[in-house]
Amino acid sequence: MPGLRGSLPAVGVAIATIAGAAGIAADAVSASAAQAVSLGYTCAFPVGSYPIGVAIAATVMPGTKVGPVSLAVTTRLPHAALATYSGPVRAAGLLTVTETRPSAKPVTAQWPISATGQLPAGGDLQLTTSTTIPATAEPRAGVVTFNAGRLGMVLYLGKGAAVRVSCVPAGGAARFATQTITAGTRVAKSGIPAGCGHIKKAGNGAPTCAYLTGYSDVAKLIGAALLQPSARAKPGLVNVDFAERFKIAPGILIERSTGELFYRGRHELPPVRATFLTFGFVPVTATLHLTELGTIRIVSVSGVTAPPYPITVTSTSKVLLRVSNVRVNGVPLDVGPGCRPAAPLRLVLVGRGQNKPLRGYTVSTGGTLSGEMTIPPFIDCGVTENLDPLLTGSISGRGNFVKLTQGKLCGPAHPENWTCPPPVPKPQR
Repeated sequence: MPGLRGSLPAVGVAIATIAGAAGIAADAVSASAAQAVSLGYTCAFPVGSYPIGVAIAATVMPGTKVGPVSLAVTTRLPHAALATYSGPVRAAGLLTVTETRPSAKPVTAQWPISATGQLPAGGDLQLTTSTTIPATAEPRAGVVTFNAGRLGMVLYLGKGAAVRVSCVPAGGAARFATQTITAGTRVAKSGIPAGCGHIKKAGNGAPTCAYLTGYSDVAKLIGAALLQPSARAKPGLVNVDFAERFKIAPGILIERSTGELFYRGRHELPPVRATFLTFGFVPVTATLHLTELGTIRIVSVSGVTAPPYPITVTSTSKVLLRVSNVRVNGVPLDVGPGCRPAAPLRLVLVGRGQNKPLRGYTVSTGGTLSGEMTIPPFIDCGVTENLDPLLTGSISGRGNFVKLTQGKLCGPAHPENWTCPPPVPKPQR
C-alpha cells in the first residue's frame, strides 16, 4: 500500500505473515544475502491463546542503501483456534517493526500485511506469502538491524466471519535480518522551509510538513478567495505528525495523524487579500486572517482486503476568521481590529484516493480535500458605526465550498525518505 508505507521514516519490513508453525529460538543471522529465522509468538484468539512460530526467510545484500529486502514467510494457524470455521480465509493486519540505523535512533513503524488461503477440513492452515520492500537512502556506513514486534490482524473466514487476533513476540522484539551499509550519500537539507516539522511527536508519528493552498467560496458573493498571498507567492505550511496511531477493524485500517498550521511561528495561514462583487457589481476588497484553534485531526480509513485499497481521509479543525483593511469600491471601510464571526468556523474536509495503484489523495502524497462550511453572523465590526448587519448580510450563511490542495510531505529529520524540500502545489478549483 504505497500511500501508507511509502513515506514512513524507516524501511520497516512488511512481513506478510498471519500466524505460524511451532518454532521458538531465533537463529543467528548474517549481515547480508539470505537469512532465515524462526520467531516465537503468543497469539490471542477469541477461543484462547496459542504459541505460534513465524518462519522468515529474508534476502538483503550489502550496499549504500537500506534494502531492497525480499521476504518469504511460511506460517500455520492452529486448527484448534479455527475449528468452527470453513472455506476461504483472507487476513489483513499490522506488523510492528523496529529498525536501527547507523545515522539515527531506532525507529518503530507499523506496516500493513495480508495473506490468503483455504481452511482445510482438518489440521492446521498453512499460509505462504512473499514481498519485496524497496530500498531507501542511508547516509552513513554501518549495520542496519530489523526487529519484528507486535502483530495485530483480522481474519476473514468463510462467509463473512471476522476474527481478531493479537500476537506478541515471546521474548520481546526479535531480530530477523541485518544489513551491512558499505557507504552512504548524504542528503542535503537545503531548501526545507523554516518551521517544517515543528510539531510534537506522538506514538509512532513522524514530524513532517507540506505546503497548503486552495480556495474558499463565499456563497452569497458568488466568488472565491485564494488562500495564499498571491498566485506566485508560496502558500502557508501545515505540519503533520504523520501516522501517530493505527487501528484494525473488519475490512479497514484506520490511521490517525495530527496537523498544525504554521506561518511565522504561529498556527495560522498567511493573510490573504480577496476581492468580491457585492450586489454583483460593487467591488469589495478585504484582508482575511485565518487562525487555527487547537489542532487538525486527520483520520485515514483504508481498505485492506483487496486492491485498489480505497482510502478516505477526513480532516477536522476549527479556525477563527478575522476581516481587516476593507475597501468598498476603493473607499476604506473602517471595520475595526476585531471584526469576525461570532463563533469559530468548523471545517470538515474529505479527500479520497486509492493505494494501489496510487491515485487521488493520501496524507503522505497530498492532493485535494473539499467540504462546506457555515459562516456565523459577524460581531465587533465597525468603529464609528455598527457594521455587523452589513457583514452578516453579505457573507454569513451556509454552503460555502472549500477546496484545499496539499503538497507532498517532507520529513526534515530524514529527508531521504520523503519528498524534500516540499513541493509547492498548484491550487485546484
